Amino acid sequence: MNKEQIEALSLFIKDKGIDTVELYDFLNTVRPGDFHFTNGTHFPFLVPGLTPDGVFANEEFYLTDNERTKGETTQSRAERYCLHHGCFLPDRTARDIMIAHREEINASLKMIRFPLLKDGEYWAVNDPAGGGKLGENLYGGLEPWDNIYTPGTWRTFHKYVRGCMKVLKEPKKVNYTRSETDNECVTVLDGILKDFGVSRYSFERYRNNKSSYPEPGHYLLKSGEESAFSVYDQEAGIFINANWYIKLDLPKDPFTLEQTRVYLKAYEAQLPEYFALRQIAKARTEINNALTAVGMQDFLLPENVLEECWCKESLDMAFQNDETGNAEQKRVLPVGYQHNVDDKCLILDDIWEHLSSD
Repeated sequence: MNKEQIEALSLFIKDKGIDTVELYDFLNTVRPGDFHFTNGTHFPFLVPGLTPDGVFANEEFYLTDNERTKGETTQSRAERYCLHHGCFLPDRTARDIMIAHREEINASLKMIRFPLLKDGEYWAVNDPAGGGKLGENLYGGLEPWDNIYTPGTWRTFHKYVRGCMKVLKEPKKVNYTRSETDNECVTVLDGILKDFGVSRYSFERYRNNKSSYPEPGHYLLKSGEESAFSVYDQEAGIFINANWYIKLDLPKDPFTLEQTRVYLKAYEAQLPEYFALRQIAKARTEINNALTAVGMQDFLLPENVLEECWCKESLDMAFQNDETGNAEQKRVLPVGYQHNVDDKCLILDDIWEHLSSD
């Protein structure tokens, strides 16, 4: 996806109030009846430009168009049919799901003009004896590989045969190569990651190991170390996210535009950008708990952080609108930076999880 496509998608997600976590789960969860496409992707609906080659029973097997036209047969003949047609019998779990969700799967099979599942039982690989329709006594194999039964001891059972394919699951890689990033993205997330130049492995490693980095409400100590608990007279800041923190020598009262400019120059302080201010708003509860723990109840963040606190963008806008001074007053939250993780991962995490909540 290019930048324009990603911007359009982001606006759509925000305008429609779509929960991005649910969207990610929707695109990545395989349900009975979902389509498998020739390029290895899967979607719950047909996608223009992609060619469907199967319908999922579960995430391990998808049904092909190989349905034995001669009806029910023995297990050995079922296995031989799949061998000759380049497919597999489903495992028992996939077969049971296939039968339980026959209606949904048949609806999808009908859309791509594949043979529908019949009302009856189907063979699964390594099926135990029993089930299906009772067949004749066999005194010997009629064809190579047929089951051979001793008279009076077993009866062969007949079931339908549906050829399936096993889903190819590639292992995760540390980085995408150029050829891989040129391929069509499997999910929306992959498209966003590609545009940001971040591998899925790096992003998911961060998301799965957030506890390894400073968390909102943790303290930055004067030694430069991070602590989940206050250390008397050693706290220098409170983390907003893994990289940014609020300095504890912050003003208590709101400042006007001019007062803010003077303060920043006098103390060589830095205001958060709008992204960091959004991160502060999300972590307001954790930050206020940390302020309370060090006796700074008078400095608690207001309920509406985005409206009542300055950021670089709002300060610049106020200056452009009124160069002679602005009577509007907002809180000043001086911030600092300590690199712990790629900033792009923080931005992507914010986009993916919280875009629609603003």
